[in-house]
Amino acid sequence: MNKIAVFGGTGYLASLIKSQKNKNNYKYIFFSRKKNTKNNINNLLLRNNFNKFKNYDVAIHLLGANQNQLKQNKNLIKRKNIITSRICDLCLANDIKLIYISSMQIYKDYGKNNITMNSKINLKSPYSRSHYDSENIILRKFSTKKNRFTILRLGNVFGLKRFNDKRDIESNLVHSFCNMAKKKKKILINEGSVTRTFVPSSVFVNLINFLIKKNYYKNSIINVFYQNLSLSEVAKIIKNRYKLIFNLDIDILIEKQSTKKKFKIYTDKIFKFYPTKKKIYDEIDQILNLIKKKSKV
Repeated sequence: MNKIAVFGGTGYLASLIKSQKNKNNYKYIFFSRKKNTKNNINNLLLRNNFNKFKNYDVAIHLLGANQNQLKQNKNLIKRKNIITSRICDLCLANDIKLIYISSMQIYKDYGKNNITMNSKINLKSPYSRSHYDSENIILRKFSTKKNRFTILRLGNVFGLKRFNDKRDIESNLVHSFCNMAKKKKKILINEGSVTRTFVPSSVFVNLINFLIKKNYYKNSIINVFYQNLSLSEVAKIIKNRYKLIFNLDIDILIEKQSTKKKFKIYTDKIFKFYPTKKKIYDEIDQILNLIKKKSKV
């Protein structure tokens, strides 16, 4: 049985891993920086207490401040760099494979032009810089080692099976639109043509399981996306699904709407997905059904 340490264990992505019904005989242990959690990462990593991890096979690094936190405090980048470095040391000391979750927002032209692995990095954004620094720490730490890590530059993950934290709804783009629809009976968008790449939660979880099952660690960086959608397209999908689930109509109010060319994201063939409307609808339906259920409590 694979024993897997998940760092950032109280966050949104960790909640998706935790909520899956079939864990494929993997034993996940979730670590967090929160003081009141059982497995507090600060006590283990900052004191180099690596012996606790000698029987682990994989580490999943999800730790990191969100965009709003980094705008308020850029020193959080330095703190994350220290933690990333310690996680790498932990993996090297115990022969543990590493999966690091980065972001598609690391690219300067994300949402504007085609993206390849050689596209320019947005070093002005603290959020992008935070991920880029962590990636470079991993590349440097494992520079003399083969088949030890995989870095995933991930699109906007959406969907959930249960509420673990209020932020699961408020800080996620699709979730916030769904929540706005319920509270205000409308979705407000500043610029409808803004385009993002989306990843259903089930695709994210299946990808993590695939990497572990196939022992896929080639010291590589991989772009992970499912479908590119403009904000107005996302709002229209939510409007239609909301009508189906709540039997109510909502409005979509867009301040600016312009025509922008579609962009492509290039990735390894093995990680290329073929999007279906049903998967996207199912994920949004889960969000709306949970909102509906919660509103009745």
